[in-house]
Amino acid sequence: MGKPQKMENQQLIFALDIGTRSVIGVVCAQKDDGFEVLCVESAEHTERAMIDGQIEDIEKTARVVRTVRAAVEKSLGTALREVHVAAAGRILHTQRAEYEMEMGDLPVNRRQLFTLESRAVQKAYEELMHRQGDGLAFCCAGYSVTQYTLDGYSFSTLLGHRGKKAKVEIIATFLPDEVIESLYTTMESTGLSVASVTLEPIAAMNAVIPQELRLLNIALVDIGAGTSDIAISNKGSVVAYTMSTVAGDEITEQVMREFLVDFSTAERLKREAGREDAQQLEFTDILGNSLSVERAAFLEKLHPAVSELANSIAQKILEANGGPPTATFLVGGGSRTPGLKPLVAEKLGVEENKVANGGINYIKRSVRADEKYLSVEYATPVGIAITAIHNNGQEEATVLLNEKRVRLLNSSTLRVIDVLLRGGYEYRRIMGHSGESLSFTFNGEERRLRGGIPQLARIEVNGAPAGITSPVQEGDKIVFVPAQDGENAHAAVRDVAGEVPGIGIELFGTPYRAGTAVRINGFAAGPDDEIAQNDRVELLSVRTIGELIAAEDLAVHIDDLLLNGAPCALDDALQEGDRVTLAAAPEAAPASPPKEAAGAPAPDAPPAPAVQGKTVAIRLNGRHVTLPPRPEGQSYQFFDLLNFVTDIDLGKPEGKAVLKRNQEEVSFLESIVDGDEVQIYWEK
Repeated sequence: MGKPQKMENQQLIFALDIGTRSVIGVVCAQKDDGFEVLCVESAEHTERAMIDGQIEDIEKTARVVRTVRAAVEKSLGTALREVHVAAAGRILHTQRAEYEMEMGDLPVNRRQLFTLESRAVQKAYEELMHRQGDGLAFCCAGYSVTQYTLDGYSFSTLLGHRGKKAKVEIIATFLPDEVIESLYTTMESTGLSVASVTLEPIAAMNAVIPQELRLLNIALVDIGAGTSDIAISNKGSVVAYTMSTVAGDEITEQVMREFLVDFSTAERLKREAGREDAQQLEFTDILGNSLSVERAAFLEKLHPAVSELANSIAQKILEANGGPPTATFLVGGGSRTPGLKPLVAEKLGVEENKVANGGINYIKRSVRADEKYLSVEYATPVGIAITAIHNNGQEEATVLLNEKRVRLLNSSTLRVIDVLLRGGYEYRRIMGHSGESLSFTFNGEERRLRGGIPQLARIEVNGAPAGITSPVQEGDKIVFVPAQDGENAHAAVRDVAGEVPGIGIELFGTPYRAGTAVRINGFAAGPDDEIAQNDRVELLSVRTIGELIAAEDLAVHIDDLLLNGAPCALDDALQEGDRVTLAAAPEAAPASPPKEAAGAPAPDAPPAPAVQGKTVAIRLNGRHVTLPPRPEGQSYQFFDLLNFVTDIDLGKPEGKAVLKRNQEEVSFLESIVDGDEVQIYWEK
């Protein structure tokens, strides 16, 4: 667009549409009878910097933004300092909420109305955090009022009405902090300050669907390269937002597969095929062959991908709207895809004339620009500018944030959150993180404990409680106490298992709690032990000798055990105070019996004492094994473990025997101590 004549006292609105394939910059100014587009510049990404509408590489994206900004400033002959942007809804979450409050007997004023709405937004946020429970932090990207009621009666607005109880129902949209912060960081790296952020479908809606048309049930689909963003209106407001990651790139990739061309050639062919006057499409494939294809044959090859795009869009609309809308408008570069409109109508189950490109005739009513910029490709960037102008105040405002001066534009529509962001607070300080969830298994069953909900920030405007969407005016004083993150979920065994019944016994001379044994990841634990992330918690019954051997994985035979000094069986029950010991190992027989007096009877041999001492608990090839005490405190060595290896056959060598203790190779004569991690295996 040619360089416009510079006007005095004209406030310029610089809007950027940062898309997956390109960045479009639009500069608008408000006129008495509408809006005028003064300049449009664009540049394509030369590298993969955006994925599905979200910034992946900040520096690569910033490089393209700098190019567009420089072109706009050169065209206008003026420097730009602020920019209005929009976020795509790749990870968009919507949450409905309602809030009711006492209004008193005076007419409802604007501050009360904003308080009512901000409390509803806060409630929507809390419910979203409770529903998500994954530790992600979200920020509100926008909200729409779906209904006001006053003492049970519906109103289009509550301003000036009297009543006792007012209620608002809203639909709020939330994006992860990272999505919004990447926009701010990218703009800051180019020297631009973000004046406002909106959602791309909201921007497109403001450009294409005027307020009076929103009484109808209309779906607006902005089809870009990476995402298809959808907004739905009904009964005067926007009632739903959704999106699909199937968009224009899927069509381009189909061209690449069918005709063996690179991405840029596929994009060119796709655009040329969109012109009805095109007959033959010429190209060179990746093998160097110069080829030509008729437009009809080309479009036939694209039909499966176009059908998939139409089906994805239709399904998202039907899910969000609960049925087919009255009308559907398609905007964005992908809306020109040949054959898309009738396929969308077919998938929605409506007549073909109920789906159309654009609504450009409504843009023309309020926007003056070169004809080429009043098209579906520019609906979103022009809509971002229109949205900014609608929300634009007259002069710069100065407010006090925790006694610090903050200067901003748009004084008539400023919200607390605008001041906080400009004042340097991050979204996580404003909204807070939910505590980290705790996931584990309990007796084989998956358990998940949600982290605590964050404690919301405390906000006051001129001494009165306020919310993040409360309005702010010139000279207001804001007190802000940051949000506190929710407490991480935590639990001890007792918290999930209740009281663990116990039987106090003595095992090899050491006190032992039988009855029920607790195992965390195979190791013994107590009822007060904390459970960590992804732990495996098990309760084992230990009420018989057999269950004791199994629970402790005792490397002994039942014949080697004594219960209260007497031989025992596997099903012998354990009682309070029982003693489980090892039978004494017999001494080696002497070479010849000692000589005794002739005819004198041999004296009775005294009973061998039971061997006592400390058990040795190890991990053997990943399995918990408890080794009983050895006589006179002797230590275990590697060759003692050979009888306990069950996962390989040591009698049939299959390579070199590898012996490791705590990840280091050792010999058969190395000692084993309590807590060792032992591995014995064949190295083939």
